[in-house]
Amino acid sequence: MQDIKDVLDAELRTPPAPTFDVAATLGPGRRAVRRRRLAAGGAALALALVVGGAGVAVTSQFAGSQGADPVQVAAGVSDEGLASTEKLVDDSPAGYDPQDDDVILVRSGWEVVERVEDPVTGMSSTNGGGPITDSTALALRKGATTTWVVLYRFAKEGTTVATQGGGGVAETEAESGYDTLAGWLDHQRTLTFTGTAR
Repeated sequence: MQDIKDVLDAELRTPPAPTFDVAATLGPGRRAVRRRRLAAGGAALALALVVGGAGVAVTSQFAGSQGADPVQVAAGVSDEGLASTEKLVDDSPAGYDPQDDDVILVRSGWEVVERVEDPVTGMSSTNGGGPITDSTALALRKGATTTWVVLYRFAKEGTTVATQGGGGVAETEAESGYDTLAGWLDHQRTLTFTGTAR
């Protein structure tokens, strides 16, 4: 029995020769893992930048600015709910945003010099459409031209998310013969609208 013990002691006193170098094997593996993690992190960062850039592009296209310059307003005139656009024409330089009933678009290059809220709300258009639930009048100026605009909305029908119906009237100061927005509005109330304004 002692012989087996002596043989085992003799055999186990010296460790067996390594079949591979642990440090040499683990080092390249760790470097490969680091490279994969850096590549995955770089790809995730690039994707985040692309998605973020697309998000900024989409929101700037549909946000209040409509991708154009801010609306110019005279001192004391509120710019709340106004957004600049290139999509309108100079003959009618303001209108409701078809995608957002609470936003009024103003053609770039025009300045809002006067604003009157609800000048014909509670009346009806002579063209039909029912009672007017919201309206805004603007005096707009571009160079030597001043244009009067009154925009109005009818009540929404049903519960759909469809755009609210309505319309607008625009006329230059020279065409109208009125030198104030208030005077032009009084004329429009008798010409284009019926009923009593609130």
